[in-house]
Amino acid sequence: MYTPKKKAAILTRRQFMFASAGSGAAFLATAMLKANRTNANSNSLVQITKFTEPLPIPFPGSPPSTLMIARSSHSFHRDLGAGPTLGYGGFPILGPTIEVTRGIPLNINVVNNIVGNHPLLGAVDTGLHGTLESDKTSPRVSLHLHGSNTEAKSDGYPMDTFRPGQNYLYNFNNNQEAATLWYHDHAMGITGLNVLAGLAGFYLIRDIDDPVGGNGPLGLPAGAPYEVPLVIQDRSFNTDGSMSHPNQPPWLVEYVVDVATVNGKAWPNLNVDRTLYRFRIVNGSSARTYNLKLSSKQPIIQIGTDQGMLNAPVYLSGLLLSPGERADVLIDFSSSLPGDKIILENDAISPYPFGRANSIIFNPELPEIMQFTVNAGAAAPKAVPKILRLYKPQIKPIAVKPIRQRFLTLVEITGPRGPIVLLLNNVYWDETFKNPELMERPKVDTVEQWNIINLQPVAHPMHLHLIPFQILNRQKINATKYLKAYIATGPRTVITEHAMGGPTVPTGYPPPDPTPFAIGPVRPPAPNEAGWKDTVLANPYEVTRLIVPFGAQAAENLPFSNSFIGTYVWHCHMLGHEDNEMMLPYEITA
Repeated sequence: MYTPKKKAAILTRRQFMFASAGSGAAFLATAMLKANRTNANSNSLVQITKFTEPLPIPFPGSPPSTLMIARSSHSFHRDLGAGPTLGYGGFPILGPTIEVTRGIPLNINVVNNIVGNHPLLGAVDTGLHGTLESDKTSPRVSLHLHGSNTEAKSDGYPMDTFRPGQNYLYNFNNNQEAATLWYHDHAMGITGLNVLAGLAGFYLIRDIDDPVGGNGPLGLPAGAPYEVPLVIQDRSFNTDGSMSHPNQPPWLVEYVVDVATVNGKAWPNLNVDRTLYRFRIVNGSSARTYNLKLSSKQPIIQIGTDQGMLNAPVYLSGLLLSPGERADVLIDFSSSLPGDKIILENDAISPYPFGRANSIIFNPELPEIMQFTVNAGAAAPKAVPKILRLYKPQIKPIAVKPIRQRFLTLVEITGPRGPIVLLLNNVYWDETFKNPELMERPKVDTVEQWNIINLQPVAHPMHLHLIPFQILNRQKINATKYLKAYIATGPRTVITEHAMGGPTVPTGYPPPDPTPFAIGPVRPPAPNEAGWKDTVLANPYEVTRLIVPFGAQAAENLPFSNSFIGTYVWHCHMLGHEDNEMMLPYEITA
């Protein structure tokens, strides 16, 4: 039986005015080296038993033409009452699993039918850019199909929001390889709260190697009962069963809490037969990175990444999955004995990978996620395919030389005790519209190299809308020396004050090349990352290099068939970060 701990102190960015943060090298050095970060924890005294809730399984059905968003109520556990939530398509939380076939388009009319206050009313922070007072009583929404290669007007741009009583028509052409996508809310400033309240769901694309209904050439499980979607989210709860979130202000840097929910149930159990199962896993958490393992010590067999099948299975002792990332995996229960209980465990520290230097700030571990209980009956072993791309080209490094490199930094502005705001390239969202030269503008059907330079002690899951990419490599850098060179490129003169108050960071644009500051060897992607991705974990004090094809004609054997122009976004997928400026638009030009 589990009893959550009492609430920790929460810090506010409004206590830390920019003037208190200093300037110049000391200003940014504090941002780079600060490891003490605000977080949240459960404030509930209710006792929650583990592994007593059956896992709900959102098996796919017919694709909907209309998707209603409504307020509802939901109990996450038999020991909890029902609290207010948001859901899609009549679900009290989350939404229906949508299954489509490659090349067959789907048009969905999404209707905002939310009646009443936001389920996390007190946490709606009007100090965040784009958040409105009316979001407390009439929440905006914007649906983003995460991983979709689609036109800009259907991408879920965070400013393309619609209120209760309004609707928005999304057109998804689905002209891309079979993959585990997911749809979730993307409204500017309240994305984290809307997703936590329940606005997320699975979207499975099938193709010739992995068709609807199974019986594909790979022999993989497809559909009920041996293909199971799992969305993992950490939450905390009040004594009445409602979700707990500190009121804002203060702004919460990372919502990292101490109850594991899977498909909307706290620490659930799944009864499994003695055979091969396929799990489509989404890390839907606000800020927690997981390193998933099985208590039985057997491998997790990864067969697919964010954007489709790998070339061959990868046998893992631990599956590292940051917010927004997906993994298509197999687990073989055929050697388990009837009655065996196998725990899906997690040993990642939050914030990943170092935790916190200040032990006073509550930093909850979450060592157990869910349980598998093995049914009685004869074992029915099934072969794991050795080749996963029979009719699709094998994944190879993009042979086209990038036409340019972009250098992109991850930084924060901090006060004496913690972060105030997190930024990409030290640029605020609205600066890019006042000063277009601060926006990335790749040309359609070209290949670029994006170099993401993390100058913070926390790893950030970076997500590019629209475009799948390949990880080229990672490399450690001397962040102190790089920072000195970075500051020497500024200050910018285009903006001297920001609407939130205080000066911009004294650095120029674009940031310098980190290569001269490298202090470690170039490391290729891990074998289970050597596929097509749309979200990548950028480690602290490293450069993460990506090869990005901005259109279907940019190179051969790409996993998508579309070339679009228009405005999209790139951002950190820790939801408290993207809600407070760690997101920028980029424009694909003709």
